Amino acid sequence: MFVQPIKKFIFPIFLKTSRFAQNRKCHSIFGIQDLTRQEKPENFSITAVSSAEHEKAVEILKQHFLIEHVLVRARGMNLSNDRAIDEYFISLLRQGNSLFVKTEDNQVAGLCVSYASSPLDPRQLRNYAFHRQDPNTKDFLYFTAKLQETPNLWEVYKQPKIYEIKMLTIIPEYRRQGLAVMLVDKSKAQAFDQGYKVIRMDCINQYDYKVAERCMMNCLTKFPLHKLRSANAPYIKRSSEHNRFVRVYVEARVQGDEPDRVRLRQRHDFESFIE
Repeated sequence: MFVQPIKKFIFPIFLKTSRFAQNRKCHSIFGIQDLTRQEKPENFSITAVSSAEHEKAVEILKQHFLIEHVLVRARGMNLSNDRAIDEYFISLLRQGNSLFVKTEDNQVAGLCVSYASSPLDPRQLRNYAFHRQDPNTKDFLYFTAKLQETPNLWEVYKQPKIYEIKMLTIIPEYRRQGLAVMLVDKSKAQAFDQGYKVIRMDCINQYDYKVAERCMMNCLTKFPLHKLRSANAPYIKRSSEHNRFVRVYVEARVQGDEPDRVRLRQRHDFESFIE
């Protein structure tokens, strides 16, 4: 005689969870328990990257971020000796939104580079790339500029600036301890505290998008890497083993008409974003 009440109790829960799953179509990796059970790492602290630490941050990016970047791997690039890349990284760090995660003995365990960008930034980055001599540097910067404006979230959300979580890396010996999630959560809180309405995180490898999901960001759209191309040829060929999906994750606190994936596709010709 207890069967009927149990069915009535379970069905609304199943209905709610199924609706939740329908709204998150970019992945099927985590269940509700995985998303809600977040254990914060112990014995680590998060600090802002000071101007005196810029060189250290650049060194970490070159040693642990660049070598794992999908474009660098696909093209066999060596960007470690180009001062132009250092200058680009430092220009991002100077805004003051980047964070270190450190151990108890003040050793750097990871880095999150964030930057509040305007619609002029991709154009300025292209101009900077145009005057670079190293062809690998040109391609990397052109790729970064194209990714930054695909899609054009300044126009979609009608915001003068978009807060971008641009580069995220954890030193190998400190991985799998939740530090990346810790950094992204802190970056999000920092962005909203400063008054930014939209946070963007572009995920182009098999790890970043898992972090974005754990931080409860929404996948706005995804597309293959070969769609990001220059005027001459694709940066990554369609047939390449490195031709993975770019997933654009967003968390927005915009009043009024806030676009989601469905309405974004209804209002805009998506191909116009990437051609």
